[in-house]
Amino acid sequence: MVRSVLTLRAAAGLGEKLEAFYADQRILEVARAFPGCRAAELLRSVDDSPATHLVIADWDTAADYQNWVDNPWRASLSEGLFALLDKPDDEPLVGGVFELVETLLSKEEHQ
Repeated sequence: MVRSVLTLRAAAGLGEKLEAFYADQRILEVARAFPGCRAAELLRSVDDSPATHLVIADWDTAADYQNWVDNPWRASLSEGLFALLDKPDDEPLVGGVFELVETLLSKEEHQ
């Protein structure tokens, strides 16, 4: 399993619109139904981090995530998404892919 992490920085005052865009377009639902996707989450920052949101997803393989990145439907959302972000228009919207090295569960999760 690998985990993709996409860092987003909503333009000033557009954080709620970014979240609404994800909900309206059903981005996480479509990703979750995509072959190889195990889970997908949109997180909102609660501190003064430059990143206002993270999109985290678990994939069977890095190739599965790359297939998602290359998906035409995902690409078709770029213009609408870019309009909500504080980033250069020519910067690609691709997250990093990470392999699990170690995990520690809480005591409740062990029981």
